[in-house]
Amino acid sequence: MITADMAFDVYIDINILLLFACLLWLTATAGLRALGLGHAVTARLSLLRWGFLAVLVSPVVVAVLAKGMAAGFTLGDIILSQYLQGRLQIDPSTLESMLSLRSSTTQAMIQPQGWVALALGAALLGGALFHAARLVLAWVLLRRVMRESYLWRRFGAVELRLSDTITVPFSTRSLGRRHVVLPSAMLAREGDLRIALGHEFQHLRQGDVEWEIGLELLRPLLFWNPGFHLWKRQVEEMRELSCDRRLMVRRKLGVAAYCQCLLRVCDDSLSPRRLFAVTMPVVGLLSAERRPFAPRSASLLRRRMEALVEARSEPEHARLSLLLLAPLAALTFVAALVMQSPADWTQDRLMLSAILNLERFEALNASVPSLGNPGW
Repeated sequence: MITADMAFDVYIDINILLLFACLLWLTATAGLRALGLGHAVTARLSLLRWGFLAVLVSPVVVAVLAKGMAAGFTLGDIILSQYLQGRLQIDPSTLESMLSLRSSTTQAMIQPQGWVALALGAALLGGALFHAARLVLAWVLLRRVMRESYLWRRFGAVELRLSDTITVPFSTRSLGRRHVVLPSAMLAREGDLRIALGHEFQHLRQGDVEWEIGLELLRPLLFWNPGFHLWKRQVEEMRELSCDRRLMVRRKLGVAAYCQCLLRVCDDSLSPRRLFAVTMPVVGLLSAERRPFAPRSASLLRRRMEALVEARSEPEHARLSLLLLAPLAALTFVAALVMQSPADWTQDRLMLSAILNLERFEALNASVPSLGNPGW
């Protein structure tokens, strides 16, 4: 049975593991660049996606199926073992407080008592509700755009729609269909229309729409974690670079025509935006917003055009992805094990309790005044 304590522990583990995975990602990226494989964007995109799934799944697997495996391997158990072997000098009372910090924090968050816990809980809940409300509003705006557009073509479960209210082509999906929405004005530019359609179809083939929707659904839960924003930003950048690269290889498009199309669409989309403008959960030809923690459209566009001009062929991304993902997933799972709360009644914990009791008895004896010689 999943309790509230277990669910909160899993939530905390996911957030910590996400920061740990970001560190692994930055290390892997630096290693690829050192090896001359920085241009392997498709493999890096796969690493980001499956690495994120490993972050989400590992704490659940450890909490539900592999709880016993963590005995003796948690960080608390390791620290306690070092203390009992005399390799760590620390006050036993302080050590006991450290070992029980996680469980006490969990209880304080689930059953807040005191203004600090109440304020922290209110901030998390308020932020989650705010981002959930923005997500609902984004879906409402998207439905309005879709309702005001009109069907142009249909290929099986894919619909091509035209809209007079948008300036950037994008793709999205409903429960049963996928949609590619194009600005009506683009019909007059046949070359740009062909490139935009190819780009959005490539997004659909890569599953970018589903991943974007999934990440947006998780934003209300992870909004406060800088690792989430860094991870999502990298996903957005890698998917655009990968889409451009694979489309150029598949369609044999001209680099100059492709870059000019991006510049024209960027020029069409330029307009003043509010700092906290609502962004719809879609995958577009390019990003033109300037919201906090999002990639600047100008810098991302520049990197995309530089990658197109370089036109470097990628290595076999499936093998490279597996080679990178295997150690990342293994380290993530090990970290999930290590972060578990230590067991309350292991032999080492009983020894620590005995040491604490002896110290308390000594302190109590020292506080009792000596009776001395009664003088009989």
